[in-house]
Amino acid sequence: METNTITLTNKAVKANTTAFQQMVEHLYAEKRVSVGNQGTLRSVIATCFASMSQVQNSWKRDTFRDLLLHLEAQNCYALLRNELYINAVANMASFGNKMVREINSWENNSLVTETQMSSLIKYCFATYEVPEFMESVFYGQNKIQMLWYVQMGRGDSVLRLSSFPIQLTKKMAHEFKKAPANYSVEQAIRFAQAKGFGASEIMSETLAWSVLSEGFEHEEFWQKVVAFFAKYNELPFAKVQEVLFYIKEQFALNKNFTMKGRTWEALVRNSDEWHLEYYKRMNALNRAQWSTSQIRGFEKNTFELNQNNFYYIVELVNSEELYDEGYQMSHCVAEYEYDCIQGKTAIFSLRKKQQETDSEYTTLATIEVDIEAKAVVQAKAMYNEWISKVAYEMIVEWAEKESLELDFEYFDEELQGDQFQQPVEDQVFFENQFRVPQYNYNEEYDRRFQRESQSDVDLKWIFYLIFLLVKACAILG
Repeated sequence: METNTITLTNKAVKANTTAFQQMVEHLYAEKRVSVGNQGTLRSVIATCFASMSQVQNSWKRDTFRDLLLHLEAQNCYALLRNELYINAVANMASFGNKMVREINSWENNSLVTETQMSSLIKYCFATYEVPEFMESVFYGQNKIQMLWYVQMGRGDSVLRLSSFPIQLTKKMAHEFKKAPANYSVEQAIRFAQAKGFGASEIMSETLAWSVLSEGFEHEEFWQKVVAFFAKYNELPFAKVQEVLFYIKEQFALNKNFTMKGRTWEALVRNSDEWHLEYYKRMNALNRAQWSTSQIRGFEKNTFELNQNNFYYIVELVNSEELYDEGYQMSHCVAEYEYDCIQGKTAIFSLRKKQQETDSEYTTLATIEVDIEAKAVVQAKAMYNEWISKVAYEMIVEWAEKESLELDFEYFDEELQGDQFQQPVEDQVFFENQFRVPQYNYNEEYDRRFQRESQSDVDLKWIFYLIFLLVKACAILG
């Protein structure tokens, strides 16, 4: 797609030219100098222009300018005020010479920014249907994955995508296009690979959300791991993650480590033993104590469902407490030890008891606070999953009392699927927004256990009643 370069001067500005148009034209014409992102709309757009040469492939700058101006003409104001979307538009401009339609023919038919962006991506690059999850690539930095979208949009087979990280079969290629919309590309690849090896839907999803989707190095080994798990219809999600971490560590130590002759039961035993020793080693290394952040804890009694609950938040102030938290919650909070020693970070634990005097407790969330910013920047449940609604409410109440800002991502299941939009100025966006499993394996296993337990209880009562009847007959006889 070719466009003519326009250098805007003050005399050329028409009376009806908007301030945004003037800014875009000015930044388009000026020399390739980046002032860096200063948190303003102008600096964000200037940084994008600065990354595009005025000499080589100048069509990128032309396309970026045309996209910005047309988006404003189509009243996409919220989109143009958001850094995430502006960077995505700049990424689209990098493939401006591969667009299948003219930019100025696109029409905006939505008030929702995500829908506007999705429509624009499809309009510019897709003559053929492209999986919805592929749209996420334009929000990242991986240009190869963006090229995959362009290739699929013009009708190329998945088997012919450039520099694909794994060897695909026809079945895998077919399953890749069917991956769920909330997947990242890496997750879609693992999902398709597992499906290609005959895995069930649940097992394919389990592997997609596992550490296997973090990269594709040593794929000759890892495809055998995927094939191994594909033989099982369903396994506990949390235990699979533990076993995969164990396998990853063993392979890192010994490249001759193999899956040949192994069983799930044996792997679980070996993994459990290894994890126990691993946390002992971690606990013994570099034990340290650090000063408190001076941020006070939190306590609250509630009465829910005829049951008293005591919630409290405590700060973790030594290595042993961090390791214990990481072990109980199966996440990597122990890695924050150095930041705690340096006084940059404070780690808190949200816990729950039945009574304040009880010794046993349940940890609901591990909380990271940026001390300098006085902001809660992370709150994670077990296995780094989303915290519960009650945990979120306790953190909000605590943060208000301690004058802490809330700057972490929270997923409310009750709002899942609802269409709502907060003010653009208050939005916090993350490069990767596709990390939430849709299947709660632990709850499913709990439900099955309850059903089986109930069945056992029912059978015991039946046998007991039969025994009483037999005994009564014997007495009457």
